Amino acid sequence: MHPAHSHQPPTSGLIEVRHKASVSVMFIVSGSILLGLGLLSLFFELFSLWVILGPLFLVTGIVSRSKPYLRFDLGQGAMHMYGPLGNRVRTYGAPKGERIAFDGANVVRLRADGGRKKIRTSSGEPADVQRLQQALWSLQQSQGPA
Repeated sequence: MHPAHSHQPPTSGLIEVRHKASVSVMFIVSGSILLGLGLLSLFFELFSLWVILGPLFLVTGIVSRSKPYLRFDLGQGAMHMYGPLGNRVRTYGAPKGERIAFDGANVVRLRADGGRKKIRTSSGEPADVQRLQQALWSLQQSQGPA
């Protein structure tokens, strides 16, 4: 299914896709449980790796609520993927000699050699992913076929 067309296709700006809320909540809950188990083990004078993993998971979950999962710069044609702590982990699009497109089902990389590869968006918030798809579709309609 193709996203609805907008009246004016966007030509510049940033589109951010947040991390899926359920993933962040999973990190927060897991971190809280592990931290509790770690503190309980310290109470019994035992060292546990949970004392380290608990806060790490907890911080990851909290930080991932405010950091983007994907950021697409419409003007530059560049897309960056970020980890849960906000660190950039991948770059797609113009900086790599590719074009980012929406094929009606997936956000894809169109490589210079004619190949296409799907960009994983399943960890992104669904409403944000749909907004990205709509922007890409509108941009493609204004530029012509890939």
